[in-house]
Amino acid sequence: MAILAIENLMVGNNLLAFLLGLWSCAIFFNAIFSHLYSGSDVHYYIAGVLVIFMSLSIVYTGGYKNTGLYFIFPLLFIQIIIVGYKAAIAYVTVTMGLIVYGLYNQWLLQANYDDEDVTRFLISAFCFICVAFIGEFFWNQSRKEMYRDTLENMRQANTDPLTKLPNRRFLEAVYFARATEDPADYFPLSVVILDIDHFKVINDTYGHDVGDDVLVYITKLMKASVRATDIVARTGGGEEFLIIFPSVNLSDAVKLAEKMRVHIENNPYKSAEIEHRITASLGVQTALTDAQIEEAIKQADINLYEAKRTGRNKVV
Repeated sequence: MAILAIENLMVGNNLLAFLLGLWSCAIFFNAIFSHLYSGSDVHYYIAGVLVIFMSLSIVYTGGYKNTGLYFIFPLLFIQIIIVGYKAAIAYVTVTMGLIVYGLYNQWLLQANYDDEDVTRFLISAFCFICVAFIGEFFWNQSRKEMYRDTLENMRQANTDPLTKLPNRRFLEAVYFARATEDPADYFPLSVVILDIDHFKVINDTYGHDVGDDVLVYITKLMKASVRATDIVARTGGGEEFLIIFPSVNLSDAVKLAEKMRVHIENNPYKSAEIEHRITASLGVQTALTDAQIEEAIKQADINLYEAKRTGRNKVV
């Protein structure tokens, strides 16, 4: 557009040169502001409005030797892409409505179009718009399906399939990354490693199916013992879990871990023919900064083994 504005200025078509230059500058500055304020979608809709005025300017002046109507097609396509096919229904309707009004009231225009050119343009534009909307619709549907598939793949990759809890990958790739970016909302960050006592006995006595049911049951008990902001994760394929208490110091984390231990002890696993008392050992440690997270997890693991070594069913 800027190039066409310069060319028209050189041949003395000052009005068209001015309008093309005006909309070129408007597009350029709108693009700059869209990068400066990237959190807002308003710039897309401003661009759609600019396309309306650009189209009307071209129709009004006729462009170079009344060939301006040819430029309406790419502008309409750009409009559909920028605002999306749903909003584009309104934008294209307004654009074409104003264009049709101008073409059938040419006394309002500087240009003068032959009736045959107007008819052919409108038929071509109608066909073009239909094809463009169909293509944009199916592309949008395809993008939504790809997005859903991506989210599902991410969920499966970051979720333990048995307990539906977040796994270690989620903690490292997502949660700890967020904590590092916004430490004021997470630190001091306390970690608790929980291990079910004598879980092998449950598997050996009742079978692995019951063992899986016990893991799911323990998951419910743990989630019932934490706050909405806390995280319960399964970090391996066994009976070990990792609980995260953001913005909790060590002494409070020990109290929360003890509350969880008591809740598990007081709610034995029950099924049709089985009632089995379950206990757990827990190790606790606190990270004051993101640099201490891995160290805190290692120390919590050491504390867990100390709890198991000194009698189990306790918090260390």
